[in-house]
Amino acid sequence: MARPIGIHLSYWQREWTDDLLPLIGLAKDAGFDGAEFPLLMPNELDFVSLRQALDDHGMRATCGTGLNPSVDITSPDKSVRDAGMAFLRACLAGTAVLGSPGLGGVTYVPWGQFYHDDFAARRSQCIHSLREVGKMAADLGVLLFLEVLNRFEGNLLNTVEQGLALLAEVDHPAIKLHLDTFHMHIEEDNMATAIRAAGDQLGHFHCVANNRKPPGMGQIDWTAVKSALDDINYQGWLVMESFLQPNCEVGDALFIWRQLHDKLNADAQAGADFMRSRVA
Repeated sequence: MARPIGIHLSYWQREWTDDLLPLIGLAKDAGFDGAEFPLLMPNELDFVSLRQALDDHGMRATCGTGLNPSVDITSPDKSVRDAGMAFLRACLAGTAVLGSPGLGGVTYVPWGQFYHDDFAARRSQCIHSLREVGKMAADLGVLLFLEVLNRFEGNLLNTVEQGLALLAEVDHPAIKLHLDTFHMHIEEDNMATAIRAAGDQLGHFHCVANNRKPPGMGQIDWTAVKSALDDINYQGWLVMESFLQPNCEVGDALFIWRQLHDKLNADAQAGADFMRSRVA
């Protein structure tokens, strides 16, 4: 059975606060099975209305988020860790309402933060915190996914090998890896080998060109990617997480310094067509 394909709704956002409701229809029109919701401000989202819009369009959901320093579950400050736990609890609760199988993204450390002298202590605290978050996720009937990032966006998890080592220490069945071909293209010696190494610990997968364009518009070997996903019997979501718009809050945050699209909607449809025919 073909894997379902989705698109991260921030593809169309210029500001992180842009309304997500009308973007669900754009995702449907582009040919995707689902929409990935950025849960950066979970307490400000109307999850019931978003779920109704999904149902109205015959769409399904996936979810992602990113911690920031005020909600850092690796912090030595308990009040900051507690804030992080509350943030993730809100994200996981919204994930359950939307019917998403899990919450992916940078769920274990603040995005864009780098640790050096305190790396070991931060990693240790991350493990302890994730055990609690895993229990939260399991209680809600969803999973937590840890996105492996490239070296320019974090230094706790840069490779599948590091991700698997952390998972082994956390040792919770509700926590799995989230891989993204944009990050993997930078860090892995061989992307297909890394996917095979992830095996049944792979919970979520982002399909992105090496330049953050839609899949098929760069130099990634998608035949090898699909072969590896097939070999491990990955049946989860394939989500296009491309960022193409410069000169806006979202583009600035993702280092998009030039226009990377011809037409947003047409490029989204091209990405969906490519994913369905070549990767799903």
